[in-house]
Amino acid sequence: MQINWHRDASPFAVNGIDGVRVRVGEAWQERSFWVHQGALEPWRPGSLDELGEDDLDALLARGQEVILLGTGARLAFPRAALRAHVLQRGIGLECMSNDAAARTYNVLLGEGRAVLAAFLIG
Repeated sequence: MQINWHRDASPFAVNGIDGVRVRVGEAWQERSFWVHQGALEPWRPGSLDELGEDDLDALLARGQEVILLGTGARLAFPRAALRAHVLQRGIGLECMSNDAAARTYNVLLGEGRAVLAAFLIG
């Protein structure tokens, strides 16, 4: 089966990642941020240790059906209480490395899904 990948034409698609930063559209992001199909905003936490409920509430307020959490160069998980904070609201929270979050975000964005990706860059 042949699979062809077509870069999403959205200005909010992830176009590059180099292990330290993430490129959305034509701009490299060098600090933590979140992005969805209509916005890109800086985000306070630089690491999982700094992540709190208020940071997650900022993401939950966007009304997306799933949140992808890019945890840096390697997969890591926030504290169980923080994961529960999101899940209690009926929103999916998927944790993955930044490169995996970028790929997954682009696929879901291309499908027209209500997805938000938050990238921790410290």
